[in-house]
Amino acid sequence: MALGNGWVGVAVLGAITLLHAPAWSQDLTEEAEPGPQKTTAFAGQVQAELTVVPGDGICAEAAQLTILRQGQVLWSQDLALDYGDAGAIAEGPALCNLSDLKVLDLDRDAEPEVHLGNFSGGAHCCFSSLVYRYQPGAPGTQGSYALTTHPWGNGAFDLADLDLGQDGGSEAVPEWISRDDRFAYAFAAYAASFYPIQIWRYGEGSFTDVSRDYPKQVYSDAYSLWLRYRELRQELPLPEPSQTITDQTEGQVYLSVIRSVLAAYMADKYMLGQEADGWQRLEQLYPWSDHPAFITELKHHLRSTGYITGSFTQPVRFFQGGTFEYLSGRLVPGDVHRYELTAREAQQFQLTLQSGEVKAYLLTPGGKSLGLLSPENTSLGRSLPQNGKYVVEVIAVAESSYQIFVEIP
Repeated sequence: MALGNGWVGVAVLGAITLLHAPAWSQDLTEEAEPGPQKTTAFAGQVQAELTVVPGDGICAEAAQLTILRQGQVLWSQDLALDYGDAGAIAEGPALCNLSDLKVLDLDRDAEPEVHLGNFSGGAHCCFSSLVYRYQPGAPGTQGSYALTTHPWGNGAFDLADLDLGQDGGSEAVPEWISRDDRFAYAFAAYAASFYPIQIWRYGEGSFTDVSRDYPKQVYSDAYSLWLRYRELRQELPLPEPSQTITDQTEGQVYLSVIRSVLAAYMADKYMLGQEADGWQRLEQLYPWSDHPAFITELKHHLRSTGYITGSFTQPVRFFQGGTFEYLSGRLVPGDVHRYELTAREAQQFQLTLQSGEVKAYLLTPGGKSLGLLSPENTSLGRSLPQNGKYVVEVIAVAESSYQIFVEIP
């Protein structure tokens, strides 16, 4: 597994840093075989050692992680490597390029955690963090370490103490600053996609989204998106507002960039509690003829990703000539999502719960229940008894995201 000129590629969470390693060889026609590279980090009574054998490309040939606590080895494993298999990260994890070994207290419990970064090796995806947390054993035993893996998607992250040590402890406790990767491809191609900021905190073996706790950072992100929108209006050859927009036109491609930046901007506005101001601005910022379709799509995406919360009522709009639609969102106890659609007597109505711990009632125009959709009964089909406006009413007993397929053939 020789590397030309002795260069070894090492991923550093979003960028590749090349470290020069001279090839000590008598025969200049042969390349040196790179040896294992060892990185050590420690804090308090915890020390971590990462040993990596470089491969031919960006992925390592082999890797091993060893964690010592109070001088005793409590964790030592070879790490499974699998180029580009981002989907296996949460299961194995399957890893490719390892870096950013740190030992630090991530949750202010006076017990350092071990952090390791990974890049899966794809064209632009995916990054993830691995956090090893000490688990005390039974009396008389040494204990061990439990792994939590958090995927960052196409983008990396920054670790920074946004509270500057003012969050109740004498030592810095970092937050994880990233972006919401669910906006990739949602309104534009990957290279043209924009993302709202996300801020995460680690504690007790899990990651929690705490973006709304940091309005200063969210406001700064919203402002940068606003400025970028203004620049794009000047830079892109956008169509005239009165021009009919179709999927085949070049103008549609340029408009997708505008839609993407505005979608990320609206997500930030919701996190700031300024959604009313955001929608008012959007009426002026997007004057093109596909405005109604964009607004519908944007609201759907903001609900499905949890930016729009609370109870609401909205119409179900099938695509032109279509007979089905997906209803999705996130519910907390007490909230009700109501979807209205007009149908005729004797039409066949089909509901399917595809995901979520929710209940969905199909109600007649008079409010009578025609059936219940639930995790125990995921399919509901009915012949409608009358003309009028029917309602799909969704509730949850615990916080849950959901997706429901609705069809009227």
